[in-house]
Amino acid sequence: MMLQPVMNELLNKAVFSKLKPISRLFLARRNLMINLPLTGLLSLGSMQAVLAAEAVLPEVQVSGEAEKETPTSAVRGYTAKRSATATKTDTSILETPQSISVITADQIEDQRAQSIQEVLRYSAGVVADQYGLDSRSDAYAIRGMDATQYLNGLRQVNTFYSETIRPDPYAMERVEVLRGPSSMLYGSGGVGGIVNLVSKRPQTETKREMSVMLGNYQRKQLQADFTGPVADSDTLFYRLVLLGRDSESQVKYANDERTLIAPSLTWKPNDRTSLTLLTQYQRNDGRPTPQFLPWSGVLRPNPNGKIPYNTYIGDPSFDKYVSESTHLGWSLEHAFNEHLKFRQNARYTSSTNNYSSLYPNSFSANPYIDANQRVLDRYVDVSKTNSKTVNLDNHLQANFNTGEFSHTLLLGLDVGRFRQAKLAGSDLGALNPIDVYDPVYTPVDTSGLQLNSSFSRLINTGVYLQDQVRYKQWIFTAGVRRDEVKNEAEGQDTKRDQATTERYGLTYVAENGLAPYISYAESFLPVAGTDAGGSLFKPQRGKQWELGIKYEPVGSRTRLTAAIFDIHDQNRTTADPASPMNAIQKGEVHTRGLELEATSSLTSHLNLIASYSYTDARYSKSTNPEEQGNQVETIPKHLASAWAVQRFAIGDIHGWRAGLGVRYIGSSGDNFDQIKAPSVTLVDAMLGLDYGSWRYAVNASNLFDKEYVSTCIARGDCWLGAKRQVIASATYYW
Repeated sequence: MMLQPVMNELLNKAVFSKLKPISRLFLARRNLMINLPLTGLLSLGSMQAVLAAEAVLPEVQVSGEAEKETPTSAVRGYTAKRSATATKTDTSILETPQSISVITADQIEDQRAQSIQEVLRYSAGVVADQYGLDSRSDAYAIRGMDATQYLNGLRQVNTFYSETIRPDPYAMERVEVLRGPSSMLYGSGGVGGIVNLVSKRPQTETKREMSVMLGNYQRKQLQADFTGPVADSDTLFYRLVLLGRDSESQVKYANDERTLIAPSLTWKPNDRTSLTLLTQYQRNDGRPTPQFLPWSGVLRPNPNGKIPYNTYIGDPSFDKYVSESTHLGWSLEHAFNEHLKFRQNARYTSSTNNYSSLYPNSFSANPYIDANQRVLDRYVDVSKTNSKTVNLDNHLQANFNTGEFSHTLLLGLDVGRFRQAKLAGSDLGALNPIDVYDPVYTPVDTSGLQLNSSFSRLINTGVYLQDQVRYKQWIFTAGVRRDEVKNEAEGQDTKRDQATTERYGLTYVAENGLAPYISYAESFLPVAGTDAGGSLFKPQRGKQWELGIKYEPVGSRTRLTAAIFDIHDQNRTTADPASPMNAIQKGEVHTRGLELEATSSLTSHLNLIASYSYTDARYSKSTNPEEQGNQVETIPKHLASAWAVQRFAIGDIHGWRAGLGVRYIGSSGDNFDQIKAPSVTLVDAMLGLDYGSWRYAVNASNLFDKEYVSTCIARGDCWLGAKRQVIASATYYW
């Protein structure tokens, strides 16, 4: 049977007619980009020629093991050896005195993760399902605390769904999780940890791929990745990552469309200098999936039964969530000699967001406005945001010896400038009720809506010094940083905060690959606003002690880690008992926990990961006695997961792949311990075949289609978990 008609039908009908114009343009020019007629590639004769030439699988094409791994390079399998996220230097993960995980592009592809939230599902200590399915942003917590997201070591500012566009995993070479405070290197941020996204970069070897994906909820997606030297140059290399998607979701009317174009260029005039230009344009277009469903009808009984999980309580003709983001940046590295090196990372980001939503007033124990408990009032909410961000990080690295001690000294200066103009308004007084059990979408009443403009600016400057000192098999890491943050908002006095943060760590690396360590780290986070007396809030301060052990058997691609930690997060704002409409800064969260993680590429045929975490995160201080001593909202005490992919042969057909994963998410509740989302166990699976230059796969997450609640929060609404998602893909490599 000829493959050409089948694939042409798939591309032309299923994909070409549905994708947005920019994606159609890409499809129309696909023959030019790949320098071969697609119909010729898909003909039976061409397939026979490919097989006769013994075209190899993409796994075999990767020559990463022949090259030295770097913190930004591709990794074959699941076990990365090196990272720069924890030290800003090229450091072995085994020698890093803090818990860190690296999710490689191979793992992302095997699991067919479609969001950063999904990428993090199998990482220890990470609540990746914190607020369930949310098309607006990725929500996750690390060690029971808020996490901060970075792209290529530079912070992405997120201001309530309106600035940072949701990144796509296909554009990433790896995703790294650094647990615990990191202000010594990165400045202001949460105490839980950071997630650093590392973009795909140009490679010296020519590699090209194109994928077609189809899935439930009418998903149609085309993506491509091209890299190699420019015109056979040995100093100039390129990469181009493209993606177009048209899809619905598990919530009626909540579509999810995306266009991504990410070109990059590397210039390496010699062995000492490298300059990589990193650019990206991304547009997300759809409607919000969260519906803010009330407790009654989700986890609590309602006389009308359970609210269907696909219910859309907004208004399809009014609601929209459209974000556009453009990144322009570079990564420069120059070695003056074998002892002194300079690096500079820079990025300019321009983002716009247009968000209109009609969402229910579910924010009480019984929000229904009728005796039959069917009808809710709805807010009319509109915001239009324009944001500009500039990040620049410079540092000098000096390598030298003092007697028997070898040093890697880092001196850095980073600056960040964020400005945002916003036009926004919200109204509950309009007449927009809805029957959540039988929604009827009538014209939206916006007569009471008033839009107000606002402007804000955040300026952050930090200077840091770090030394990694090696004496025989001991490694001592010490660092200190001084930050100044200036926060300006229209109609308010300028707020200035200064902070000094430190980090210390000691690691012993035994010859057999065993590495116990101990570390101490601090964080700070400016807090906007004033108390009832008009006094400005102090920065939120965090500190952590961590004790752990890592084990990498010599010559293997396996790493086992175990860590225990103790975190205090102080100066959190809570309700003022003397003035309920104001806040007071007397809150504190105390978190203790245990994390176990295993990552292994046991052979070229078997990759696996497994993790378990126990997180006891409690409000140790609060002005509300009903909150004090309770577990932090949305944070389960127990998380466990395991995933494995086995390659095998059936008869004479080699290249089969099968993957199976299990995720356990413990129960979580609101901060007043009023309602709990039950624990759930979810199963993911994959079946694939590598055949010649083709790779086929079918992936299913939440294989048994369990309906579950990620969390319900104290204000009265619940957030739903992702239902079953099935994606079939065909990828051609050449």
